[in-house]
Amino acid sequence: MSLDSKITEGIREAVAEAGQDPKLAQRLIAWMTAVTSSNEDVNDSDAAERRLEVLYESTTTSRGDTGELF
Repeated sequence: MSLDSKITEGIREAVAEAGQDPKLAQRLIAWMTAVTSSNEDVNDSDAAERRLEVLYESTTTSRGDTGELF
């Protein structure tokens, strides 16, 4: 199963509207594509934690800070 193009476009639009770097959208899309194509197990907590860490580090707040896990 592939990721629907409407989902992909929605992610890109949401990331842009939030003022985030387009690379964040690419990372989110890559993760969702991996899950929908069964290349990544959504129940693998270690893999999810690694992906989330990358996403948190790629996200900036209104203060310009990058996100941190803890």
